[in-house]
Amino acid sequence: MSSITIDLERDPQLAFRIDTFQVPEAARAEFEAAMRRNLAFLHTLPGFQGHVAFSKTGGPTAFDVTTIAIWKDQQVMEAAGARVREYYRSIGFDPPAAMARWGVRGEMGNYRAPPELQR
Repeated sequence: MSSITIDLERDPQLAFRIDTFQVPEAARAEFEAAMRRNLAFLHTLPGFQGHVAFSKTGGPTAFDVTTIAIWKDQQVMEAAGARVREYYRSIGFDPPAAMARWGVRGEMGNYRAPPELQR
C-alpha cells in the first residue's frame, strides 16, 4: 500500500484518471487481478504520483469500484495512456472485450482539479 498526498496549492497541475465500474460478483476476482496488473505497470511510468482504489460501502450508485490514478500533469497522463495501450497490446489484453466478457460496466475519464472549484 502506498501513501499519497494531494496538495493542489503546491501542485495545481496534477491530473487525475478516475474510473468507476459496476463489477458482477462472479467477475470480481478476475477484474481485480487485471486491476492489480495494471497498477503494477502504472508504477513503472514517469510522472505517476499514486493510486487509490475504492470499494463502495453504501449509496445509490450502481458503481461499486472506483479508482483514481494521480499524474504529474495532463501531458504525462496522456503519454502514460499511450504506454498503457501499448502494454495491453503486448500482453494481448483487450479491455473492452474483457469488460464485456465479465459483464462489467464502466465510466472512465481524465480530470483536473481547478482552483476555483476548491474554494
